[in-house]
Amino acid sequence: MLDHSEDRLLEEALGAIAGQGRLGAKFAARFLKHDVHEIELRLPLSFDLALERVRGSLVESTDGTDPSLLQSGADRVALRVMSGAGFAAMNPVVVTVTVTRVEEDSTGIRVRAVAKEGLIKQHAGEKTAQRVASALEGPRG
Repeated sequence: MLDHSEDRLLEEALGAIAGQGRLGAKFAARFLKHDVHEIELRLPLSFDLALERVRGSLVESTDGTDPSLLQSGADRVALRVMSGAGFAAMNPVVVTVTVTRVEEDSTGIRVRAVAKEGLIKQHAGEKTAQRVASALEGPRG
């Protein structure tokens, strides 16, 4: 299911890329299909360490953009960032990562990536979710 805030962010980003044709691009974006992909992970880390890894990974994957906080609680935090994918990273992707405390040294992670798909299917949502999930699972020093 698509979150309307994700859709608005994608329309705004596509409009910004279009420059002077921004209104037309935002209008056309409403009719494009979505590529939504979610991946569930379980990291053998405490909640705080997992959250630190997620935040760092999102900053790295977006060349320094700080993720925005969507939800904050003692046992669950959701972060969101806009990323680029596809040819020349021109396809905007909304990435939301939810970090959930499972046990003392086990944390659940849900990676959700949403992108618009044009005539040429780039599977930007799926590829971005896989890229973020792989970065989270990989070794960190």
